[in-house]
Amino acid sequence: MVELLASIIVFVAVGSIVAGIVASSLRGTNKTNVIENIRQSGNYTLAQVSKNIKYAQTFNGLSTDGVTYIASCPFSVSPTPAPVTTAYSFIKVTPLNGSPIIYNCSTSPLTFTANGVSLMDTDTISLTECAIACVQTKATDVPIVKVGFKLGPKNPSGLVESSSPPILFETSVTIRNYKR
Repeated sequence: MVELLASIIVFVAVGSIVAGIVASSLRGTNKTNVIENIRQSGNYTLAQVSKNIKYAQTFNGLSTDGVTYIASCPFSVSPTPAPVTTAYSFIKVTPLNGSPIIYNCSTSPLTFTANGVSLMDTDTISLTECAIACVQTKATDVPIVKVGFKLGPKNPSGLVESSSPPILFETSVTIRNYKR
């Protein structure tokens, strides 16, 4: 009876160790899958936005309110111009197909959309920051549009640690067809 009790205790101890290893492995695998999904979505979104801005047939402008668009960024007029960065919430471009696209990076609620459609899967991915900025040194320079956002897991489950920081995605785009 004592030998049977001792063997049961050994099997329980070994079983709990194996269960801990399996749970840890699943947690790591799920975390890797979630982070990879976030990276793919962010990279795809950033590539599409930057391509549409860079190769747009017409640059319609930037806006803070979505109503009034300006076609150039504020710039410094001092003797030695320094780049002036201005934050915007909207950018409007017309690609070669002729249908205008309005990218909206609003903060209430925090979304990043193209013509009102979210650019990422909001069921699994959480947008934590979003910014559109414009840099122009002088009036004759082509504006450089900066787009950036941070993505993280939407609702971290027990298998994904919530300690993972959001992943930053950002790029600078020089508009090719500016004032052409």
